[in-house]
Amino acid sequence: MASKRKQCCMMIAVVLILFLANAYAQPLPGFNIALHPPEIGQGELALLTIQKEENLTPEVTWGGKQITVVFDPSKDTWTGFLGADLTTAPGRYTLTTKCGGEVLERQIRVVAKDHGIRRFTVPKEMEALDPHILERVREESKRMREILSVSDAQPLWQGSWVRPLPGGIVSPFGCRTIINDLERSPHSGVDLKAAEGTPIKAANRGRVVLVADHFFGGLSAVMDHGGGIHSMYFHLSKIRVKTGQIVEKGDLIGLSGSSGRATGPHLHFGIKLNNQRVNPLSLIELSQGLGR
Repeated sequence: MASKRKQCCMMIAVVLILFLANAYAQPLPGFNIALHPPEIGQGELALLTIQKEENLTPEVTWGGKQITVVFDPSKDTWTGFLGADLTTAPGRYTLTTKCGGEVLERQIRVVAKDHGIRRFTVPKEMEALDPHILERVREESKRMREILSVSDAQPLWQGSWVRPLPGGIVSPFGCRTIINDLERSPHSGVDLKAAEGTPIKAANRGRVVLVADHFFGGLSAVMDHGGGIHSMYFHLSKIRVKTGQIVEKGDLIGLSGSSGRATGPHLHFGIKLNNQRVNPLSLIELSQGLGR
C-alpha cells in the first residue's frame, strides 16, 4: 500500500514538474516588441514595432519622453519612431512599454555617429550680424522653438513618408558646419537639389503651423504631423499653404527657391521628432513598410 502511495506521489510530482516547465516555456501573454535597427546613431531613428495579442493600447516612453504609436489593423501591430538628437550622449537609454498590467523594459543603445564636415567661405560683412538683424534672428528662433515644442497628441500622419521632391543631396544631414574657419551649429536638415520653381510636396499628412519669411530660412513652412513629428521646408520662392490648413501627403507646399541665406536654389528639408533633430531621409526609408 505504501509502495503504491509512493508511486502515486512520484507520478503527481512528475506531472507537476512537466506542467510548470511547459508553463514557463510559453511566451508571456500581451505583446512582443521589436526595434529596427536595434541601436540608434546620433541624429538617427529606429522603427518600433509592437505585436499585440489583446485589444490594448501600449504606453511607450524612451529617454524621458512619451513615444506615440499608431495602430496598423492590417498587421495587428502598433508602430512608432525613436529618435536621438545630434547631441544625444552615447549610452544606454531605457525603453519602457506598458500594456495592461504587463511592463517590458529594454536598454536601447545610442552610438556616436560622424556625419562629416561642410566648409563655407563668405565675405567678412556676412560673417557677423548687425544688432538689428541679430535681434530679428533671436525673435525668429524663439518663435520656432515655441512651435516645435508643441504637437497634436493625435497623429495626423498616415503610412509611409515621402520625399518632398526627387532631387539629389546637395548637403547631407548632421554635418558639422565651418564658416570662415569658425564652427557653427551642425546642419539640422538635408539640402535637396532643386531648380528655381520646383514643386515642393508635403512629406505626410499634417497641419501647417508656420508660414513665415525668416532671415536664415527665407520663405519657410512648418507642418505638425501630430505625435511629436514636425517637418520643415525652407528657402522657398513661393508658399501655397496657409497657417492652420490641413495638408494631405503629396500636396503642394510651395515652390523651391533661394530665399534667406542661401547660395543658390535648393530645398532645406528638416524633421524634428519629439523636438530631436533627426535625419529626414532615415524617417522616409524606415517608414516604407507602413503602407500608403
